[in-house]
Amino acid sequence: MQTDTSSITVVIADDHEVTRVGIRTILQKASGINIVGEASNGTAAQQLIEHLKPHVALLDLIMPGMKPADITMWAYKNHPETAVLILTAHSRDYYLAQMLQAGAAGFLDKNERGQELVEAIRRAALGQRLFTQEQQRRAQVWQENVQATWENLTAREQEVFRLLTNCLSNHEIAEQLQISENTVGKHVSHILTALGATSRTEATVWLRESGLAWR
Repeated sequence: MQTDTSSITVVIADDHEVTRVGIRTILQKASGINIVGEASNGTAAQQLIEHLKPHVALLDLIMPGMKPADITMWAYKNHPETAVLILTAHSRDYYLAQMLQAGAAGFLDKNERGQELVEAIRRAALGQRLFTQEQQRRAQVWQENVQATWENLTAREQEVFRLLTNCLSNHEIAEQLQISENTVGKHVSHILTALGATSRTEATVWLRESGLAWR
């Protein structure tokens, strides 16, 4: 974190070259901002942060390699001098909650105007968090709804639900838990109803996004 906004070093990571060029063009016109590295995937971005220790890392939310949420948690712990800003076209509440928990400085829409992006980088470099009250509210509601839904399931249903994320069939789950296949089917049916999900795939995505699958 720096004490003023002069000579702010920035790393840009996005798997779309056109997007990186656009961001670079905007930032090169801004005084006191120095782009020190660019990456097209998460793994390369993590390496740049490790070696360059920039004031700000501007990361796309979804790209190959190391996940931005993991990069953010790693940077927050190992390089607190680097503020991570997420720049994305994906505004789902799950992503908001995930990046808040990971320690990101902000969650920005890719449609932000150039001057707004520059101002966000300056504020992040000063150690400010840029999540709006509305973003924080949405993240909190998501987390509360997830927890409430999870707690409405029985311990056995939670166990079955976790096994669904491993793409196991009802027969395989039944064998692993030593219960009947019919019982597994009833549990799966109740899980889908509780989530308002229409398929096992949809339920699996929900559980993986919630972060509950590995608790």
